[in-house]
Formats: sequence, C-alpha cells, structure tokens
Amino acid sequence: MSKEVKRKVISLETKIEILDRLRKGDRVVDVAKSYSMNEATIRTIRTNENTIRKSVAAGNTTSMGTTSYTRNIAMEKMENALMLWIEDQTQKRVPIDTAAITNKALRIYEKIVEQLPSSSSTEKKPNFLASHGWFERFKIRHSLHSLKLKGELASGDVDAAQEYPANFAEIINDNSYTPDQVFNADESGLFWKKMLERTYVSKFYKSASGHKAPKDRITILFCSNASGDYIMKPLVINKSKMPRAFKGVNINNLPVYWRANKKAWVTAAMFTEWFHECFIPVAKKYLISKGLPFKVLLLIDNAPGHPQDLEYENVEVKFLPKNTTSLLQPLDQGIISTFKALYIKRAFTYILEQMENNESLTVISA
Repeated sequence: MSKEVKRKVISLETKIEILDRLRKGDRVVDVAKSYSMNEATIRTIRTNENTIRKSVAAGNTTSMGTTSYTRNIAMEKMENALMLWIEDQTQKRVPIDTAAITNKALRIYEKIVEQLPSSSSTEKKPNFLASHGWFERFKIRHSLHSLKLKGELASGDVDAAQEYPANFAEIINDNSYTPDQVFNADESGLFWKKMLERTYVSKFYKSASGHKAPKDRITILFCSNASGDYIMKPLVINKSKMPRAFKGVNINNLPVYWRANKKAWVTAAMFTEWFHECFIPVAKKYLISKGLPFKVLLLIDNAPGHPQDLEYENVEVKFLPKNTTSLLQPLDQGIISTFKALYIKRAFTYILEQMENNESLTVISA
C-alpha cells in the first residue's frame, strides 16, 4: 500500500513572501529549495499573484498567518469590517453573542456587494448565509473566543422529583383530564436591563469587563395548558402602576395583565386576584371554544405567594413537592428560559441598531 502524502498548507503570508522574492528576481528553483516546495507549486503561486495580493489587501493582518487560500474579496472585506465592529463593541463593553455577530455579518456583506463596481461581477460571489460552519471557521481565522461573564447553578430534591410524575399521572387518569384541561402557572423575575453572560473578543483579550448588574426587575406570571394549545396572557407586576413610559397609555389595552406593588413580586392576595379574575374566566372561555366541559387542573409550586386555599367549582389545584421546582416545573423546562433568551436577543438587537444610528450613545444610554 502506498503511503498517503499529507498536503502541505501554505499561508497567505508565506505566499506573499514567495511572490516578493520572485519579483526581486530570485529563480523559481532557488525559492522552491528554500521553502522545501516543488517548483510547480512556486509557479502556481506566481500565476495566481494578482488574486493572492487582492485577497490579502482586502483582509487584515490578524488572519494572514492562518489563512491558506484566496477568498472572495467581498467576504474578506466583510470579515475585516466585522472584526472592527467586534473590537468596537468590546471597547464599549457591549456583550455580543453568535446571533448578533452573524446578523451583523449578513448586513455588512450585503452592503459591500452592493458597493462593488460592475467590473467585479465576473468574480463569483458566494451565496453567503452566515451559517454555523462559516462562524466556526471565522472564529478560528480571527482567533475569537467566548468568555463567560457570570453564571449560577440550581439544586433540588431529586428523590421527590422522581416519585412525583407517577403520582401526577394518577391524578390525571382518575379524573380523566385531557391535556387541554391541565394548566401550569409559574412566575419568574425578569431583570429587564440584564446584560449578556458571554461575549466574543479577539485573542488579544484574556478577560472581558462586564457591567454592574442592574436591579431593575419586573415579575411575569406565565400560564399554559399541557397541550400547548393555549398560552394565557401573562401577568406582569411592576413597582409602579403608571411608569413614565406609560404616559397616555391605557393599561387595560396592554397585551398583559398589568399590576403593581412595592416589591414587584407575586403576593398571596395578588395571586388570588389573578386566579379568580384572570385565570378562571379565560380558562372557561377557552374550554367552551374547544367544546370541552369546564373541568380544570392547575399545577403550581409551593411559593410563598401561592395560597393553599384556592377553591373554585370544577377547578382542582395541585402543588409540586417542595424543592422540586427546578426539576419538575413544566414552564421551567423551556418556555420561561426561551422567553428570556428571546427578550435579551431582541433587546440587544434594538440597542445595537440605536448605537449604529447614533454614535454618541453607549450601551447604558441606548
């Protein structure tokens, strides 16, 4: 069997050195020997001199040592501009994630392609999609790495969590509840000025400074049925019933139930009010529209703000075992975390757009 020969990768930096020597008059054979290459390889590099030099001119010095092939000029210009943008966000202490970088890459690329002269149309432009594969290669080319800014862990009663699903299944079977009739409610605090937990920076940075965590918080109570067919309008609790931003706004027309108290948290009185004035009427209307009898199972946890004496005809309220919320709470298994992730994504997309339109803004003032 013949031994497979591993292909030698030649960086653009080395190719430029070779081309510079050839321009000075060095012979192909001498250059080939000094770099331990075949003469044919040197001649191929010479033949592609214009393309190689254009690619390097459109790129930047950070990636020359790791890039071994000529790339589309529009792509090189885009990545060069993208790295400047990432550097700018780092200096401004604006955390950026994968979505922010790929979205920015698409926008930069579209602008560059539009500005290219018509003579460049002979060069094939790839259908750039800012894919996961491109992003992974982009990180390697420009030595980007992700830094974690903060994080936390949760714990729970594993034994109780393992036993409860069977008990809950018996409750459903004994009362013949359908998935449409089984509801779960849970509240979560939203630090609506929260910053991203990770950010991408160039290889020159070993750490990234974050911001002091703002304490501006609201509480959101979510409620959905087991089938996922119906998600109720959330209950939002703020410290102020009529904040300045709501001037001239009718809070009854908001896409949420808006309430307020000093701590912006769910109290027993507020949960009882939500149960009777929001949950019951809406659940009745929904089940009637589905042609189902009004028979409801509501699953909640043992939070201090959840009264143990909630009662209503044909409504059964069940509580999760203590210290199992992080392991069993259905809404905690994806809906709430997804909502928060989308909120942060949209919030930072808005912030970055505002900062691009007004360079005097910072991440704090945006």
